[in-house]
Amino acid sequence: MRERPISASVGLDDETDEPGAVSFEVLADGRSRSESGVVTGADPAVPVSADVTGARMVTLRVTDGGDGKNSDPADWADATVHCRG
Repeated sequence: MRERPISASVGLDDETDEPGAVSFEVLADGRSRSESGVVTGADPAVPVSADVTGARMVTLRVTDGGDGKNSDPADWADATVHCRG
């Protein structure tokens, strides 16, 4: 099984009272390692994981999902970085 050093559940904040859409992405040294696809306020949390072994810089990015940046409070829940000793 391939190791997945970063994991999280992602989605729009439950307190959002208007429709919104976002997309989540994990980058390692500027290269995309995982994308969630578009997530809306009607969707449940989406699991995201990525292998970032050896990366010097990891970025968790949220984009507007293609509908503009209104009503897009995004959450990275239980975001965890797993390290091996």
